[in-house]
Amino acid sequence: MKLNHKAKQYAEAMFYVASESDSEMEMKDSLSFLSESIKNFPELRSFLLSKRVSNHDKSNAIKAIFSDKCHVILSEFIAMVEKVNIVKLVPLLEKYFNILLIEKKNVVNVSADIAMDIDENKKNEFKLMLDKALSKDSELSFHVNPKLLGGIRLRVGNELIDASLINHLNKLRHEMLGAK
Repeated sequence: MKLNHKAKQYAEAMFYVASESDSEMEMKDSLSFLSESIKNFPELRSFLLSKRVSNHDKSNAIKAIFSDKCHVILSEFIAMVEKVNIVKLVPLLEKYFNILLIEKKNVVNVSADIAMDIDENKKNEFKLMLDKALSKDSELSFHVNPKLLGGIRLRVGNELIDASLINHLNKLRHEMLGAK
């Protein structure tokens, strides 16, 4: 069975178990955190790929390292999975779990690039307005990008909405160059 197909099946099972305990969002965060950690820390990757360490020990290590960031379902899953490249599996699990979450819970991922950091009240206010406009619950993450100069650039699912000052300046520049 191909890894993609296995990941889909595992994600469905994880989603079912997470929804039974009403912890889908915590599970999503755990998968995201573990996936990012695997991507950013080569030591963790090599540890998870090691054939010398049992899956049970890997699971215990994940629990110990990421105790507050890793959901119990995920750490138990790692202990159960055998003969699968966990380093390649976790990002696929995250992808398919997020797809299920979007379908079942009416949730959309939104990434917002802003020119400078804003306080939590403004972020919460913006999230509420975005939820209302999209008629969905948004998982909003903010990233500071000083190159924008001002405004905001949103990535809602696969769509990019660019209302940044740099984008407006570039459009104006192209219009002026084309007006010769």
